[in-house]
Amino acid sequence: MPRVKKGINHKERQILEIIKNYKEPITSNEIMKIAPELNKNAVQPALRTLLSMELIEVVDVIMEKNVASRRFKMTENAPKIIGELFLDEFKSLKRLAGSEELFAALITTKKSDKSGKENIEELKKIIEEF
Repeated sequence: MPRVKKGINHKERQILEIIKNYKEPITSNEIMKIAPELNKNAVQPALRTLLSMELIEVVDVIMEKNVASRRFKMTENAPKIIGELFLDEFKSLKRLAGSEELFAALITTKKSDKSGKENIEELKKIIEEF
């Protein structure tokens, strides 16, 4: 059963994104090489939180410089769990700002950025499938 938490913080999100985008399972040392602004005191607690939330899992243990290191990857359930976190945050923010403002923020971007139009097209597809 995943740990109940309202969301993930910036460092946890950054580490989760690194794990997701890395082509193979990754160690904490490799994470710190990719993001040198993160140190062991930031990475280890974030990994524990992500593990407890079942967003990542330990794939295996390898030897690095005579030290056993765990390698991590995202779980199959991570997208569903992240979706639930997003929905909880959306519901909370909706009570504060209202639906119109939140939907506008989701699809509105700077004129030079075409992601707003892409977001609208993605939402259309999701709504049609739903």
